[in-house]
Amino acid sequence: MNIVFTRRQEVAPHVWEYFFNPERLMWFTPGQYAHFRFPFHIDDPHGKQHRTFTLTSMPNEPELRFIVRLDEPVSVYKRPLSELKPGDRMLMDDPLGDAVLPRLATRLLFVAQGIAIASYLSILKELKARCARLDLAQELALGLTWRNPVTLIWARRDADNSLENLIPAEIPNLKRVDIVYPARIDLTKLRHHVTKETLVYLSGSQSFVETLGTQLESSGTLRERIIYDYYEGYPDL
Repeated sequence: MNIVFTRRQEVAPHVWEYFFNPERLMWFTPGQYAHFRFPFHIDDPHGKQHRTFTLTSMPNEPELRFIVRLDEPVSVYKRPLSELKPGDRMLMDDPLGDAVLPRLATRLLFVAQGIAIASYLSILKELKARCARLDLAQELALGLTWRNPVTLIWARRDADNSLENLIPAEIPNLKRVDIVYPARIDLTKLRHHVTKETLVYLSGSQSFVETLGTQLESSGTLRERIIYDYYEGYPDL
């Protein structure tokens, strides 16, 4: 699908949110990602012509959005991304991914590393919307409640603090845990937030996600209760 670049805004040092108009309304599930390509060849040393970004917009919003870090020196893909002008076009594939809210309400634990907080922005907006659509009595009558405990653990450097402004406010039962470098996240910081019913989301670099996932599984968390979300090409977020 063709999408048209409209603008971008800096949301943290060297981190930008990009805005696009799609040629048609596209339905997706909050938390999903998509592959984005330019309508011309990129001289990528690995021959890769697309990059993957999690959508930070909601399905009912007219513009599509994603967040990207543009540190110097920028890559061969991010260079033309940084040079986009209003009216320029890109190509976007259909959204994919299972890092989305479950069909049935349960305890939720979101763990993010740095800019990977972007993976949860639309999910948290959807969670807030679900709570707003039904009052507690209606939810209990249906046998579920989206007011189950929700924990967001965000490990980051000071430079990413401004991204906090993108996190939706006033989500019922949301508990925030902030771990700022040089402090680091490990199993001891996760363990008391995890029960048998908790669905755990891990988002960050491959080493970050795999290390925490392995620790959780070794401590007894079932593999099917962990959702892995890798940020490709980010050794350190």
